[in-house]
Amino acid sequence: MDRVRSQVLWFGKVPPDLMLREIAARRMTCSPADADDTFSDAVGARAVVLNFATGLETDLLALGEKHIARFVDQGLRVDIVAPDDKAMGKVQTILAKFASLPGVFFHTGPTSPMVAEAIARHDAGPTPRPGLAIVVEDGRERLRKAEEILFQRAFGHCSEIKLVELSGGRSSARVFAVHMVVDGSNAGVWPQPAFANLDRNAKIAREYEKYREFADGFIPFGLRPNISDVVAGSDYSLLVGNFVDRSESLRDLAERDVASAAVTCLLDETLGGWRDQAYAIAPQRGSVSEIMHAAELWDAGKIQSEYVDRAQEHRVMETPEKLRAALAQLDQQYRIAPVHGDLHGENVRVRGNNSILIDLASVCRAPITADLAALETWFAFELATKDDPLIYYDANWRALVNHLYAPDAFRHPPGPCRPTAPRAWMSNIARQIRTKGLAIQSCPDEYQTAVAVQLLRRCQWNDGPPGDRGRRAHGYRLAAALVADLDGGTK
Repeated sequence: MDRVRSQVLWFGKVPPDLMLREIAARRMTCSPADADDTFSDAVGARAVVLNFATGLETDLLALGEKHIARFVDQGLRVDIVAPDDKAMGKVQTILAKFASLPGVFFHTGPTSPMVAEAIARHDAGPTPRPGLAIVVEDGRERLRKAEEILFQRAFGHCSEIKLVELSGGRSSARVFAVHMVVDGSNAGVWPQPAFANLDRNAKIAREYEKYREFADGFIPFGLRPNISDVVAGSDYSLLVGNFVDRSESLRDLAERDVASAAVTCLLDETLGGWRDQAYAIAPQRGSVSEIMHAAELWDAGKIQSEYVDRAQEHRVMETPEKLRAALAQLDQQYRIAPVHGDLHGENVRVRGNNSILIDLASVCRAPITADLAALETWFAFELATKDDPLIYYDANWRALVNHLYAPDAFRHPPGPCRPTAPRAWMSNIARQIRTKGLAIQSCPDEYQTAVAVQLLRRCQWNDGPPGDRGRRAHGYRLAAALVADLDGGTK
């Protein structure tokens, strides 16, 4: 398949000869477009021009209103041209809503060289493959049509892709491992898998910037994603990079109680470069919870009333606002560095003893204990693979977390449980992370505060099965007890 997109599709008033010459001089071709066969034409195109003479061309306005978003999804630049302000004003009454889309431009009386040069400089990316076979494995939700186009563009060199969805965080993104069958390659047909992160344009743009700013120079090459492409559409974008083949999630290892080496690598090697930056400046003073709030790691105002009501049934009367106020008045010391922001057992892949991050969408600067608290509480409060999601009140689980999250367990790490005890794996990984968290804190109550905040953060959502909601409700009460201990009793 020809991978060079050099065609300009022209709708509306016929282009002047000068425009045709300018386009041809830049090694492109200009073709009158067939409004009835828009998207077969668009596959090999670089740009679309909607050329209005008066702004009253109803057919052209209708075409633009119907198809501009799809043109952008195909990677095309869209130039909307009118001869004067009067005509452009009429056009914009209908099409102005598309002005914010990537690659959409309005021109009033432009010169031919200007339009041709702008089109020539546009990177439409590789030619999409409309016939690409896309299989979403394990019965997961199928892609929407606009999303399929993004995959057709990113994997146009393939004849088939199989998507294995990865999940576990609070992001709205869909993250996939992409297993490819390619053609036209001398090397073979089954390359190493890729990862693809599908999310809103603004979120993918921010994530890409975070990869460039926080990952390239601070996480070892083999322990982070390496981005190969960003494919932008009208609403969603696709971030594509290399995936760790023959790996498994940190969650899988933890539930088999064999995650100790992987956790050590994650905390000391993968994330160690970030944490080291905290020691380049002096520790800061203030409230750990408030700096985490400022970093948007939690928001007391988003805590769901369901968990507050459940707490009051158990005579825990502190509201989220009261808990935040109690935490805010603590005079603490902490160190600031880049943190992951949404660290959990599904966005860490493990191969051998190497722990590789696959998601950096939530990276921010916060106390260095924040990530450890997030990871520990995720393993302790997330439903395990074998847990019954319909059980709201799990007495055995509650007994274990009551032991692990009692205030005394933050003076020093809790003792080990019996090797044959139920959920021994959960106790072991929590104790390992807790030991590290207490070791790196800058004051005696920093890590306890970070854990309390992460427990409250989990209460910002009320989705999921009864088992999830039951654990969040219990976590709210445990967080309130930790805050009471920190504050000497909430007022």
